[in-house]
Amino acid sequence: MLKLLIVFIALLAGFASSTQGLYNGYWKEQIDLRTILLFNALVVVVLVALFYLLSSGDGIKLSLDKVTPSIIIGGVCGFFIILAFAIAFPSLGATMTSLLFIIAFLTSSMIYDHFGALNLSPDPITLQKVIGLVLVMVGTFLALKK
Repeated sequence: MLKLLIVFIALLAGFASSTQGLYNGYWKEQIDLRTILLFNALVVVVLVALFYLLSSGDGIKLSLDKVTPSIIIGGVCGFFIILAFAIAFPSLGATMTSLLFIIAFLTSSMIYDHFGALNLSPDPITLQKVIGLVLVMVGTFLALKK
């Protein structure tokens, strides 16, 4: 049951990512990109702070002794995703942007799994996985072919 919930959350994340790109692209054209990025950052900070406060039943922990500078990579990547989607959605369209995102996402994920990056269980790249990725790329080409 928990695994099914996690699958549902992952699907919602994909929907949220596409929806965010759509709205950020729209508002970028209506206002400007800097304002959209600032507003997104403020909303994320507030929501993360609320989540942290509501879910910290065992007290707030600020164990910064284990933190290295690499902790900012997630935030930098999140910023880049928001920026790239806001620029690409109006220019390339939602479908092309999302499909290109999925190809890059799957390729990098397969590499991370293969090497067991950041304590993931190593899961070697197989011919079956490569064929699956190639099929996604062919499907992308067919979906975008005019």
